[in-house]
Amino acid sequence: MKDKKEDKALRELFQDKLGTAEVIPAPSVSKALMRKLTLRRFLHFNATSFNVWYAGGIVIAGALIAVVLSSDPGKNEQTKQAPVSTKFNTPLINKAEKEETVKPAVRDDAENKIVYEAKRDEKSGAEITSDEDATTIHHDQKTNGVTSVDIPDISEEGLIIKDKTGRNNIKIAVKQSDNLIAASVTEGCAPLKVIFKSMIPPKDSCRWIFDDGGYSTDRNTEWLFDIEGEYKVTLYVFTADGKKISSSIDILVHPKPVAHFEITPEDAILPDDEIIFMNYSTNAVKYKWDFGDGTVSEFFEPRHVYSKYGDYDVQLIAFSEYGCTDSLVVLNVFSGSGYFVTFPNAFIPNPNGPSGGYYSPRSDESAFVFHPVYSGVADYQLRIFSRLGIMIFESNDINIGWDGYYKGALSESGVYVWKVRGKYVSGEQFTKMGDVTLLKN
Repeated sequence: MKDKKEDKALRELFQDKLGTAEVIPAPSVSKALMRKLTLRRFLHFNATSFNVWYAGGIVIAGALIAVVLSSDPGKNEQTKQAPVSTKFNTPLINKAEKEETVKPAVRDDAENKIVYEAKRDEKSGAEITSDEDATTIHHDQKTNGVTSVDIPDISEEGLIIKDKTGRNNIKIAVKQSDNLIAASVTEGCAPLKVIFKSMIPPKDSCRWIFDDGGYSTDRNTEWLFDIEGEYKVTLYVFTADGKKISSSIDILVHPKPVAHFEITPEDAILPDDEIIFMNYSTNAVKYKWDFGDGTVSEFFEPRHVYSKYGDYDVQLIAFSEYGCTDSLVVLNVFSGSGYFVTFPNAFIPNPNGPSGGYYSPRSDESAFVFHPVYSGVADYQLRIFSRLGIMIFESNDINIGWDGYYKGALSESGVYVWKVRGKYVSGEQFTKMGDVTLLKN
């Protein structure tokens, strides 16, 4: 049957070419023509037979099915991760939001870091906050989300972490640095008060060493540095798992100047005399005078003439090269012109024994006690030294003088040096020095 159809097809093909002529082809020619005829039919569309169009449709349909079967929505959900936040945000997250605070520090000896852990909130995004902006956070896929960041400053409330990456937790590794300490100031003039805060988790304990012999175990503390110098304040942190770390900060304390001056002449007559202000200040490079009559000066040792008699308060402010200041005010500077303290240059002790140095104008008529003659003295300190520089007498009471005895024995005849310091009731300070000769009967 098949051979008849092919034979008929050949005849029709030759019929188109030869018209009414009758030609019978050889068998070998018939097979070649049949192959050509089959290829032509395959390339043309025919709804009743299989051809190239059906083959193309099958290939396309198969490819679409393969794409659909290879896609996995669940797998895509798992591999898709939200990026880790690259900045610390300010201000701190509202605590009314759902969040997790940092757990106690865990030491990572391999990296020499302190590691803080916190659970992630699955409904919120990965977000870390502090009081200050911080450096960029670097996310590492190979470490399963472990992130390292240098934190310049952390609030007392610690780190707050939110997460929307789907992971169970995230680790923040804080490198050891001086940033575990926050100081209100790091440089200033003596006496310098500094407030210290420790940036550590609540469960850790600590100990402060202030480099001047003092210490504190409070998390947040304050310290007064009353002597100039450089101090290295160290904070030792004892973590919840028994580890010990340390952090330090340098504090620089500048010396404070001392303002001091005297007025000459001591018994000035106003308004006739020109007043000279003798400057004895130390550690100062700049000065400001207020003469009490509305005039000022910045000279080192100014001269001033008052236009009339009166009670004037004179002030001197001394400035150091670091901006530190000290001031001295003498009240009613000229009303105290009658205030004085003087000493005799010789005396004869009582040979009958020590008297304890108590004296009065009546009890010391024989001048057995070395004591001053004074007026208007408020504060007083007298010291007496031997020729070898040994202090043999001291009194802070102006009513007690030296009776010439040392440790119960009468001192040797000779010259002794005395030095007295004090302040008049006007506020003016005085320092004087001289010598006295001890004589024997």
